[in-house]
Amino acid sequence: MTGFRHYRPARPTDAEQIAVFNRQLAEETEGRMLDPDTVRRGVLRGLQQYPEVRYFVVEEAARGLIGQLMFTREWSDWRNGWMLWLQSVYIVRDCRGQGVFRTLLQTALDNLTAEDTVVGIRLYVDRSNTTARQVYEKLGFQDPGYDFLERCPES
Repeated sequence: MTGFRHYRPARPTDAEQIAVFNRQLAEETEGRMLDPDTVRRGVLRGLQQYPEVRYFVVEEAARGLIGQLMFTREWSDWRNGWMLWLQSVYIVRDCRGQGVFRTLLQTALDNLTAEDTVVGIRLYVDRSNTTARQVYEKLGFQDPGYDFLERCPES
């Protein structure tokens, strides 16, 4: 049985747990071990980037944080509004399949669309992560027909 769940925008005091979730997410989805200090600094910096970066969390009184997501935004001149990018989605394993992510996503969208002109929501998902893809599709996400390319600065 779960306790009362509170869905809310993240605070700086949540940074440490968000960083832990991000490292767990990378390990689960890509088998990558991320540097804890780098991720912690990245989360703290992200929390300072409002309104371009917004984290939302869900917590239970007895357990603390049990999930998170992050939205970043980019301006769409084609649509005259903000395109939101959904990232860093993580729900602790024993809370998955209970509607926690659905409620967290809706809470975040209610907050974001009340403040901004949101014209679309996008995300990227690893091709091999069929479970996540099915969840996103159930929530109305579709393949827009774009490929995702990346170029990193030269080291």
